[in-house]
Amino acid sequence: MSREQVLIKVEVVHRAVIVTLDQRTADRRVFDLVYDQVFALWDNLIDCEMVKWVKSRWDHFIVMPQQSIEPIELETEIKRRLRLGS
Repeated sequence: MSREQVLIKVEVVHRAVIVTLDQRTADRRVFDLVYDQVFALWDNLIDCEMVKWVKSRWDHFIVMPQQSIEPIELETEIKRRLRLGS
């Protein structure tokens, strides 16, 4: 039995935060569920006025924080909400 997982990397690049999804599973459904969960997070962060805009591809998101939010603060909040270690 294989262990299905999608690795998520969150990093600050200039003023933006890049969230990369690295598929390490043969099951595309698992990847799609993780993608949908991360995508839903952006709506919540926009509602909380932390995120200005998001651009996405199948393997990563570029997230721009509001002017009042430092990128490192947004990075920390994303990791907290996705339950990722530092």
